[in-house]
Amino acid sequence: MKDCFLGIDIGTGSSKGALVDISGNVLASASIAHSMSTPASGWYEQNADDIWWYDFVFLAQALVEKLHKLSIPKECIRSVALSTIAPCVLPVDIKGKPLRPGILYGIDTRATQEIKEIEQNVGKDNIFRMTGQHLSSQSCTPKIRWIQKHEPAVWEKTHKVLTASGYLVYRLTGNYTIDMYNAIGYAPIFNIRQKCWDKTYAEGILDLSVLPEIYWSNKCCGFINKKAKEETNLPLGIPVITGTADAAAESLAAGVKSVGDMMMMYGSSNFFIVKTRELRPVPYFWASNFLEADTTVLTGGMATVGSMFKWLSDSFPGRTYAEWEQLAKTSKAGANRVTILPYFAGERTPLFNPDARGVIFGLSLTTTPGDLYKAFQESVGFGIRHNIEILKKAGESPERIIAIGGATASSDMMQGISDITGCRQELPKQRLGACYGDAFLAAVGSGYIDSLENVNLWVEIEKEFIPNPALVQQYNEAYYRFRKLYESTKSLLVSQ
Repeated sequence: MKDCFLGIDIGTGSSKGALVDISGNVLASASIAHSMSTPASGWYEQNADDIWWYDFVFLAQALVEKLHKLSIPKECIRSVALSTIAPCVLPVDIKGKPLRPGILYGIDTRATQEIKEIEQNVGKDNIFRMTGQHLSSQSCTPKIRWIQKHEPAVWEKTHKVLTASGYLVYRLTGNYTIDMYNAIGYAPIFNIRQKCWDKTYAEGILDLSVLPEIYWSNKCCGFINKKAKEETNLPLGIPVITGTADAAAESLAAGVKSVGDMMMMYGSSNFFIVKTRELRPVPYFWASNFLEADTTVLTGGMATVGSMFKWLSDSFPGRTYAEWEQLAKTSKAGANRVTILPYFAGERTPLFNPDARGVIFGLSLTTTPGDLYKAFQESVGFGIRHNIEILKKAGESPERIIAIGGATASSDMMQGISDITGCRQELPKQRLGACYGDAFLAAVGSGYIDSLENVNLWVEIEKEFIPNPALVQQYNEAYYRFRKLYESTKSLLVSQ
């Protein structure tokens, strides 16, 4: 029999799944697209059953069917691990039924006022000491407070608050869980050093009884139960590994294993994870325990990347992305002095400013569509350069950057980012993304592979982008304009 492992990732705009054998070969893969709702400005939601669970069931069934066509019995599936967009907030009742759509991660900025209230009540310094981070639109507790204030009938019925991955684990096993990495979203009631829920600052936020049990991502947290077997067609009783956030699973798919390794994920947003020698909270990023015991990381990222290009395409229709890219080739480094602030949904690190907004600056009658698109591309590079500079000042210099995600399909954009940042970027050969990392997590969690540090057994680097030293001066000047533009206009960038 051919042992294989199931990994499924639920993303912002689509979900993917893969069955991978013990050597890292993909036996079958599948994907499905979905949408998200925006019931008000700055609100982003998804239905837990109609999207998260529906997609999981669809992918599991599709992959089992593909396995059957390969004459491999589904009993060869040894375990399953999953990842999802994170952190999300989903209140469920005593029967585990969702009480409202899940509130999404940092792109959802509805709880700006609640962030300020919690900071005032608890103290920013106290929050940082407890959790190694400051509150932002990425945080769960302000969104929980938002539900309490604006939807009291929902909160009254709330039995547990789950993440997206926690809800799927519940549907598979009947157990309420959260992984250690996702728990950092619950500042200031998660103690990052003791690795547990902490009631010190919980008063006025929530009772700790509504929170699920914390597991390391690589640990088994239950087994496929009878109801889940009937819906998914997965083998009864196989281990379910706790899983994690999509970005953390992406880091495994990228091959992050050693201190100094940095995963740079380009998707609807940008997210990076750099593995550190020890837990070192710094004010501009999120320090976190990682996927297995005694591993730590610093994380951060930009709020908009792919979603910004989608906005451009939707707002100025008539050209495909490929046509825009061809036009960008006609522009030079610095985009004819057009500078863009990519803060179309506020900004995460290192600004932590949900009120930040996008700016297009420097237009003239000589500006071409190619200049405009190149400026959008360069704005991503400038945002990443800003993050890397602050990381280095904090004493964490990435030694190896592995790029992953949909935007890596644009070689021009990847090269431009390397030119702007002065950093080499590596692209893995296998680009399935988070679901591939999930499958590896499943193999480790069920004991078929010893440690997550053995991910090099599966991951091979296919391509590198080397910085062009001839462009240093142009991009230094353009980066200066980028930084100066935000500092000069941030007082005007106030949300309505």
